[in-house]
Amino acid sequence: MIRSFVLWVVLALVLPASPVLATSDEVVIASGVRGGTYHGIYGPNLVRLLPAFKARQQPTEGSGENLDLLARGLVDVGFAQVDVYAARMRENRARYENIGIVGRLADECVYIAYRKGGPIVSSDSFKTKIGDRKPILAVGKMNGGMHGTWLSVKDRVPAFDQTAIRFTAGTLAINHLAAGMLDAVAWITDPVNEDHILLRAVKADDTPGLIGLAEPTLPDTLPTLPNGAAVYESRVIPMSGGIRPETIDTICTSSVIFTRPGADPHLVDAISDVLSLEREKLVNRH
Repeated sequence: MIRSFVLWVVLALVLPASPVLATSDEVVIASGVRGGTYHGIYGPNLVRLLPAFKARQQPTEGSGENLDLLARGLVDVGFAQVDVYAARMRENRARYENIGIVGRLADECVYIAYRKGGPIVSSDSFKTKIGDRKPILAVGKMNGGMHGTWLSVKDRVPAFDQTAIRFTAGTLAINHLAAGMLDAVAWITDPVNEDHILLRAVKADDTPGLIGLAEPTLPDTLPTLPNGAAVYESRVIPMSGGIRPETIDTICTSSVIFTRPGADPHLVDAISDVLSLEREKLVNRH
C-alpha cells in the first residue's frame, strides 16, 4: 500500500469544483480495457454497489483516457493510477485540478512477460541494445496506465530510452511475444487479480516467463504529487499457478476513484460509502 496516499488525497479534496453540469441521469463509469482489472472487476462491482443510480461502465484504453474524459466532463466516474494523475497534474494542472478524488482503491504493480531463451532476462535488459537494435516492449494502449508508467520511468531513468515501445494490447501481445515479434510485454494491475487476461495468457503458455520492473532508484527518483507524497514503492509480489519464479521484484503505485468536476454530491457520497464500507466487495472478484 502506498502509505503516503492519504496526504495528497486530503489536499486534492479541497480543490475548487468546476461548474460543469450533468446532462443525463445516467452515471457513466470510465473503466478500462476488456480483460483488465478496471473493466473486469472494479467497473461491474461499482455498478452493482450503486443500486440507487442508473450506472453503466464504458470501456476505455485505461488511466490516461479516463482522466481526459473526466476533465472534459464526458463521464461521471473513472478509475486511474496515481502516477498517471501526477503526470497529468505536472503537465497541465489547470485542466486536471478540478477532477474530484473519492479515494484509493488498491495497489497497481508492474508485470513484464518475456520470452524464455530470448534477450530479456531482467529489467536491466531494457537499458541496452540487442546487437544493433533496441529491445521491443509492448505497453498496451497508448492512453493506458502501463504506457503512462513507462513514460515516467523513462523520464527519470534515461537508460530505459534504449527500449522501443509498441502499443500492442491483450492476448495479441502475448502471441506476438511467443512468435518473436516482441521481446517483452508489460502491464500494470492489482496483484490480487489473478484473473487478469495477460496473467492468464502467461500461465496458459510455456513460452513466456515473468519479471518485474526492479530498479533500486525508482522509488526515490520517480515523480511525486504536488504535496511531495511518493507515488511508487518497491514490492515483492508472490506468484501462483505454477509460475516461476515464485516471487517478482517490481514497483507499485495506487489506483484511485475519480469523479468529474461538478459531479452530483449524492453520487460522490454514495461512492465514498462503498469505498469505506464495502471495499472488499468493490475490489475483489466474486
